[in-house]
Amino acid sequence: MNLKASLFATLPLPWLLWAAGVSAQSPASEASCPTLPAAAMVDLQWNVLQTDSALLCRAVRKDSGVEAFALTLTRKSPFKPENNLREEAGQIEGKKLWWYRGEIAGRPNELVRETLAKLGSGSVVHVFIRTTDAGVLNRYQQVVQNLDFTAPSVAAR
Repeated sequence: MNLKASLFATLPLPWLLWAAGVSAQSPASEASCPTLPAAAMVDLQWNVLQTDSALLCRAVRKDSGVEAFALTLTRKSPFKPENNLREEAGQIEGKKLWWYRGEIAGRPNELVRETLAKLGSGSVVHVFIRTTDAGVLNRYQQVVQNLDFTAPSVAAR
């Protein structure tokens, strides 16, 4: 496998979407990421990238800059969940969802979860989490499920 292929094999889907739309950036002030729960704001902060068709929100740890999870808000997502990969049940905005198991080539110890949810605004949110610790995975799933997607600038996507 060449370097370019191995690099793309390790990138989460939101980053691939970002790479595809980086030339169509808009000012970040036009939209914002959902509000983090108060307890999560102690440890996490958003890194934001907006394109003409998507808003990428990366929750990163304040102490290390390591990504906790990423979400993409769009009108339509390329992520297509497969029922045989269902793992945990959850909810966003009171709507039931499933977390789907994923994998990253060459990283067998990584726990990867993705979900897709339609928001009340008509947008969809695709969430990507990866970690090596089951407790951390559960914590980040809970943070995502408690995000506030009701802010007008989030719903505008």
